[in-house]
Amino acid sequence: MTRGIHWFRNDLRLHDNLALAALAERSTAWLPIFVIDPAMLARSGRDSPRARFLFDCLARLEGDLLARGFALQILEGKPERLIPELMAKTGATLVSWNNASTPLGRRRDLKVANGISRAGGQTIQLDDHTVFGPDEIKTKNGRHYCVYTPYRNEWWKTWERDPRPSSSTARYPKAPIPEIAISRDRHSTFVSENGSKVRLPRGGEESAKRRLRKFLSGPASRYHLDRDRPDIDGTSRLSPYLRFGAISARRCFTEGLRKIESDPRARPGISKWLDELIWREFYNAVLINTPHVLSRAFKPEYDELNWKGNAAQFAAWCEGRTGYPFVDAGMRQLRSTGRMHNRVRMVVASFLTKDLLVDWRRGERFFFDSLVDGDPASNNGGWQWSASTGTDAQPYFRIFNPVVQGKKWDPDGRYVRRWVPELRKVDPKWIHTPWQEPSSRVQYIRPIVDHDVQRRLALDEFRRVRSLQGRPSLLVPADRSEVSQ
Repeated sequence: MTRGIHWFRNDLRLHDNLALAALAERSTAWLPIFVIDPAMLARSGRDSPRARFLFDCLARLEGDLLARGFALQILEGKPERLIPELMAKTGATLVSWNNASTPLGRRRDLKVANGISRAGGQTIQLDDHTVFGPDEIKTKNGRHYCVYTPYRNEWWKTWERDPRPSSSTARYPKAPIPEIAISRDRHSTFVSENGSKVRLPRGGEESAKRRLRKFLSGPASRYHLDRDRPDIDGTSRLSPYLRFGAISARRCFTEGLRKIESDPRARPGISKWLDELIWREFYNAVLINTPHVLSRAFKPEYDELNWKGNAAQFAAWCEGRTGYPFVDAGMRQLRSTGRMHNRVRMVVASFLTKDLLVDWRRGERFFFDSLVDGDPASNNGGWQWSASTGTDAQPYFRIFNPVVQGKKWDPDGRYVRRWVPELRKVDPKWIHTPWQEPSSRVQYIRPIVDHDVQRRLALDEFRRVRSLQGRPSLLVPADRSEVSQ
């Protein structure tokens, strides 16, 4: 009888789990485990939105396993030491896991695999975090893509040649390895007794599946029209579940394409949503194949940028006190819920890097520590896109105007009123520019910077860096609506 161990990580589900299904084919008995590496909680803490959502997903995974007669073993420590020890205690000779989605995680996994090999065991390691692994989508010359659109085109061609539909069944070895003396409630000790005021979604696989069904049966058909409106519930809100693998990306694509087949009218919205999921695949590939992006600009020339922002302005941005209501609403939503609408993420990131000239890495870290869906690849990719230091083919003069963006995507001010209660009674005409309200009755923070002035400073700094590299400055269109959107 072959005994196996499945090491759960960012795949907290039983259905459509590639490594777990592969273990089922080679093992007759198994032990499900999760290892809490102290380094995982060292930076953000156990009470961060991401950690709390993770532990909720773990608790629900444990419930799903217990209902099937298995006990999830949760250990604390270094996996390269704990897993070989657990193999010796249980007699397991095969360990499965789905590949890490970060360079650090892959280096850790190599240590674990080496330890298992020295113990005489074998491993199953598969790419499961995305539909296609980071090395599967390449140019004709065998290189990795650096720009999204050609990557997207090749992604769909690859899907047509080699579709990866999801499995509707939960596949795992049918017999448990007898329990050993490890507490099944270990994860509960990692949640702060003080509790957090951040309101989080319910975790777990069943919640993820319900949210996907709700989205596809409703907002998905209008996603292409509503996705940029933070005042409308027009997005899937699946990112936390994808982050921890409570649902697979394959299931999202499979169910989305199935919906298009059954209701062709939904094609424009769902197709756009699927393209957004491919951004997630793209950023994952970029991170694995160019790991320097975690600490430096994807485009090396922009490492020379002189970020002139100051601590007081960064603090005002973090706390939602910039004086620009659309920006402040986004930051306050983040602090209250651990999430932020994607359009607003782009605007607040542009404001930090272009208006305040604060290093994108400071914003990236703040987001990662604050977001319930904090994902290293997507977070880094989004921040470098906004800072114009990343893979994006658009030039550096894309600078979002926080007032124009607010008026365009929150025209009645409903989003601002929800998160900035000081402005609830302000006329919609002035909701995004309260300092211009003629009666002067509006008591709100004055803008901490002048957008037009800061925009010119940002353009000058990018031009300076380009000149250092011997590159010509790009022509900024005369119609400022094209660049200060």
